[in-house]
Amino acid sequence: MRRYVVFAGISLGVAVAWVTVLPSAPVAQPIAFSHARHRPMGCAVCHAGAETAARAGIPQRNLCLECHATAPAAPAAALWKDAPQGAAIPWKRVTHVPDHVFFSHRRHAGLAKLDCASCHADVGQSEAPPGRAPMRLDMNACIDCHRREGASQDCAACHR
Repeated sequence: MRRYVVFAGISLGVAVAWVTVLPSAPVAQPIAFSHARHRPMGCAVCHAGAETAARAGIPQRNLCLECHATAPAAPAAALWKDAPQGAAIPWKRVTHVPDHVFFSHRRHAGLAKLDCASCHADVGQSEAPPGRAPMRLDMNACIDCHRREGASQDCAACHR
C-alpha cells in the first residue's frame, strides 16, 4: 500500500510539473510580433532586466512607441490607437518555472553569459509571437546544462 501512495505522489508531482513548465495548449498573443525583425536590437532592449535582474521584463506599449510612434506596424495599429497612453500590452506568459525553483536571468544571461537561445530555443528567429514555450524547461534540461557549463548541481542552488 505504501508503495502505491509513493507512486501516486510522484505521479501527481510529475503531472503538476508538466503542466506548470509547459502549457498544454498554445495561447494567443495580442500582437503579431516578429522576433526575427527585432532581433538585431538584442533581447535585452525589449526584455529589460534580462541580463541584470532575476526576471526579464516583458515589453510594453511605451517602449514599442519609442520606435513605432509615427508609423506603427500594421497588425498592431489598432492597439496603438485604442490603448490609453501607458496601458499595458496584454502579453500571455508562455515560459513558466515552478514556484519552488529559483531562476535568475542575471545569473544565467548576465554573469554566465549564456545565449538566450539556451533556454528560449530559436524564438529569436520566429516571425510570430510564441504561443507556447519554445522548448521544455524541466529539471533534466537544467541539470544537463549545468553539467555542460560546469555550474553547481547542488539542489539548494536552485530549489528553495
